[in-house]
Amino acid sequence: MRMVFGVLASTLLVVGCAGASGGGTSAASAPAPSTVASPSQAAASASAAAETPAATATPKGGFGGKVQFKLDGGTATTTVDALAEGAKVSGTAVTAYFEGTHTVRLGCANQNGDIWTLGGTTEKTTIHNETPGTWSALMVKAGSPQQIAIWFSQDASAAKDCDAWLASFNPLEFGTETWTPVESGSLVFPADLAP
Repeated sequence: MRMVFGVLASTLLVVGCAGASGGGTSAASAPAPSTVASPSQAAASASAAAETPAATATPKGGFGGKVQFKLDGGTATTTVDALAEGAKVSGTAVTAYFEGTHTVRLGCANQNGDIWTLGGTTEKTTIHNETPGTWSALMVKAGSPQQIAIWFSQDASAAKDCDAWLASFNPLEFGTETWTPVESGSLVFPADLAP
């Protein structure tokens, strides 16, 4: 299966079938195709996904989980270890695949319809062209299986704080090519996160 990367605003990573058609999104909100990693990149660093670092431990009230999915033809793992207290979210979301590892320090979350979005700042990353200090988001669409999309980075100047950044886009407008199905595991979100 061929996987496609896309660009939305800055560097929205979209994963899904290249042959899938958009779901009625406008050209302004639909991700544009970008580059696809070569098989030699996958072979050169296939062990990166196996070396997923542990996410930050959280006390009582934690949420998250671990999922595996296809990202650009290889297996990716995302581990979320977070804590929700009222409207505040803390913890980490760590994604590892053949290009490297991307750790996000979580600071906000919201729910739009059947999509949960966890946002924060990139704490550290070994993924090419990504830098610490940028906004990053993990989006999960409910269903069986869950579907996932990762926005690796947008410049920190795009919003004054994490909540404002999440409010600046609507994942309900993203086309079907943005999402990829979770192959194993699941992510659990807090039932009582204050709006």
